[in-house]
Amino acid sequence: MMCVDNEYDKISPTIHPSGGAMRITKKIADLIVVKTKELTQLNINVMDKSGVIISSSDPERIGMLHGGAAEAVRLGKEVTVTDADGEQWTGAKPGMNMPITFHGEVIGVIGLTGEQSEVVPFGRAVRMMTELLLQQSYLTEQVELKERSKVYLVQEIIGYAGGVDQAALDSLYMRGELLGIDLKLSRAILLIEMKFVEDARVYRIASREIASLFPSPSETLIAQLGRGRWIVVADVSAYQSNSHAKQSLIPIASGIRSLMLDRFQADTIIAIGGVCQQVQHIGPAFIEADKLLKIVRLHADDEPIAHVEDAGLAYALSDISAESSQRFIMQVLGELMEHPLLLDTLQVFFDQGMNLNRTAGTISIHRNTLLYRLERIASITGRDPRQFQEAVNFQVAMMMRRQVGL
Repeated sequence: MMCVDNEYDKISPTIHPSGGAMRITKKIADLIVVKTKELTQLNINVMDKSGVIISSSDPERIGMLHGGAAEAVRLGKEVTVTDADGEQWTGAKPGMNMPITFHGEVIGVIGLTGEQSEVVPFGRAVRMMTELLLQQSYLTEQVELKERSKVYLVQEIIGYAGGVDQAALDSLYMRGELLGIDLKLSRAILLIEMKFVEDARVYRIASREIASLFPSPSETLIAQLGRGRWIVVADVSAYQSNSHAKQSLIPIASGIRSLMLDRFQADTIIAIGGVCQQVQHIGPAFIEADKLLKIVRLHADDEPIAHVEDAGLAYALSDISAESSQRFIMQVLGELMEHPLLLDTLQVFFDQGMNLNRTAGTISIHRNTLLYRLERIASITGRDPRQFQEAVNFQVAMMMRRQVGL
């Protein structure tokens, strides 16, 4: 056996971890084996820092203790095993074993099996490739860790109850700063619901592109709440007023819908919350937006995007129990529920601001036919929808009917 301190001695990534100890995972080890085998046609083993083989071009060796690798870890130097060392080192075969170090710590060993004349020339190439693979793995892990941390931050923000706990609030601000997020900026919530279940790959791609639609992509927090549901906590500090924010967020929401439809063939509904001047207001705003999303779901075909300030009556009606709603619906509509054509006509009549000519044109009927239908509605219900007070009752009943699913 020879212990060599040379240019192949330590396979060391050029970046340092900021958190817990780096380790070679089975996934990374398998990738190193595949790539090295393609490059050298030599047999290769990857061992953890205990010297146990975790991946190998010879699957039967996985799980075995490699004595030469264990010695390389102990010494922190390359260990060359010859035929004469075969009995001395458990599970070892002739070849070279190079320690893999990360941030000054040995985290594993790469072993190339073969005679010295075969394995030494490939030492530098294997060293460089392993460095790149580990760096790439580490960077990917850090990006994913940061994204997961943002998701946890969003979850904590929307669950924050507010109050006077300044210590908890300061902790929230600090966590945001560590992620490059300024939680002292005014923000608004957008809840997105898609009519398909996206996988992790689609989620990451969509997140980046959605963030790019906002004035401050780096300050835009996006998290998945469940199957086909996202939340966007957007920085709206660039807007001059709440009305300016509202006017700007609606076309952005439209852009999100177009993005999902064009790229992923996914129809989308979006609820937009009001402006939150302080982070402790985001939790209540989320509850409001979630309630609004349920309302939008009922009107998705006509109004797939809604702002909480425009929800008005529909939002207030959502607090009324289903039993009370059904009772009011029957009082106002009664037998009209059995006439879908008249109900549809009544809805268009209200959608067109009770304008007879626009209503008739929209449903392509003669004005006199429309008048006849309105009179039929009045005859069936005892209420004339052309009268303001009765029109209010009808509209409330029609909205309740949608909300309770009648």
